Amino acid sequence: MDRVRIRIIAACFVFASPLLAQTSVDAQVDLSALEAAYIFNFAQFTDWPSGRPTDNLLSVCVDQDSPLGQALAKLDGKHTGKQAWRVRPLSRVEKPVDCHLAVLTASTALTSAVKALLTSDAPVVIVSEADATEQGWVIRLVRDGDHLKFDINVSEASRRRITLSSKLMRLARTVL
Repeated sequence: MDRVRIRIIAACFVFASPLLAQTSVDAQVDLSALEAAYIFNFAQFTDWPSGRPTDNLLSVCVDQDSPLGQALAKLDGKHTGKQAWRVRPLSRVEKPVDCHLAVLTASTALTSAVKALLTSDAPVVIVSEADATEQGWVIRLVRDGDHLKFDINVSEASRRRITLSSKLMRLARTVL
């Protein structure tokens, strides 16, 4: 394992540590908090096309009633580089055009707005849980027991004009 990979993995754990639920030694990690930490780190290894109207804000759209949405909301106001993290509800009616990241969980309703977002070429990183949708995702989170892994769809990222770091791709379970 090369040094860069070790540093990235260590960085993921450093970012995840304040997000983990307080547990006893024998208890398990809060997977929603771990997913939120992963998503926060995905943003740091992503480049969006320039000229977006909210370049100083990184908008994350999610169903805020889901456990993952609640874990992401705890990151509201934190900074990923020069951008402030802002969590917004995933629109059920209108197209979420100003989202940088859209997070789809298994409980996210596939409304017409979400379906339109999945088929659009808007520069939005669609982060999806494995069972949320089969198409349109850029990064798919996969739970494997107590472990969290992720897949990357580079053709979808390219279609959306999003550049993902090669460092992030090296950590992925699968790169399509």
